[in-house]
Amino acid sequence: MITKKKLRAEMILVRKQLSPQYITQSSQQISEKLVQSSFFIDADVILFYMAIRSEVDLRAAMKSAWQLGKQIALPKVNPKERTMNCYRIDSFSELELGSYGIVEPPSDPTKEIDPGTIPLVIVPGVAFDPLGFRLGYGGGYYDRFFSKYTSCIRVGVAYPEQIVATVYPESHDQPMHLIVTPQQIFNV
Repeated sequence: MITKKKLRAEMILVRKQLSPQYITQSSQQISEKLVQSSFFIDADVILFYMAIRSEVDLRAAMKSAWQLGKQIALPKVNPKERTMNCYRIDSFSELELGSYGIVEPPSDPTKEIDPGTIPLVIVPGVAFDPLGFRLGYGGGYYDRFFSKYTSCIRVGVAYPEQIVATVYPESHDQPMHLIVTPQQIFNV
């Protein structure tokens, strides 16, 4: 039987083999699908992420959100407490290198956003399954976040190669409500 650890390693390898052109094109298509969706249009505040290691790059969707007058927040991880705080950003230039090599917002108390007030959270992943379960890097940050903040719409973004039969979910794993690929939006 395959384990989560083995699946994670296999899927990271699959993603590493995607060409830069494919990543750029797919990221653009996913961004367009997001921006045109009702859940995006209806949200006044959106928690995004900054892509690392060949993840779907949503900077185009973030730029569109700014143009539409939406507030954009990014997570900042706290490795000691294994939590994420959310901060509003007004431009990419204010970001800094943070934990795990992730580009993050600075810890500015005047820009901290209560996660319970964020209606839409867009999430990267290593793999997703048809039930909406997500396989991440194994830190559990998003699962803990979603178990505490339950009212937001959870949207996973993925290349088609990242959709697998199962990610072997456990009781603490929090499923997405939707998964967006370049081709379609899955309601799960």
